[in-house]
Amino acid sequence: VFEAVIVALFREMKTVEHSITATRYVNDSGFDFFGSFTMPLPVGYEVPLRGEVKRWKQGVGVGEVSRLVARLRRGEYGIFVTTSYYTRQAQEEVLEDAYPVKLFGGGELIRFFRELKLITVDHLREDWLAAALNG
Repeated sequence: VFEAVIVALFREMKTVEHSITATRYVNDSGFDFFGSFTMPLPVGYEVPLRGEVKRWKQGVGVGEVSRLVARLRRGEYGIFVTTSYYTRQAQEEVLEDAYPVKLFGGGELIRFFRELKLITVDHLREDWLAAALNG
């Protein structure tokens, strides 16, 4: 369910052309979504991506981030989204090893929802959430 919300959230972001699809819950190869984003013209280069979503209360550590990195194919970009946060060690590893991965934590998710006007005072808009869950 949370995976569908994140995929719908990315679809709302209109500043970058992209195509994102949620994976099936079984045989998803460890990924929750996949797709691509295209750099604006005149470049127009398409970048394949795969993403992982974790609805956690505890911090996401090196093990989880390394698992995503290890499963990326050559030339793919990774996106890791969590409702919580990333441990310092996980963030440092991504930066120091220059992994092609972007980490999105809970605070950034709230900011995205607010900027896209998908959140009221303390809840996601019910009409948007219903549409997101019905795909």
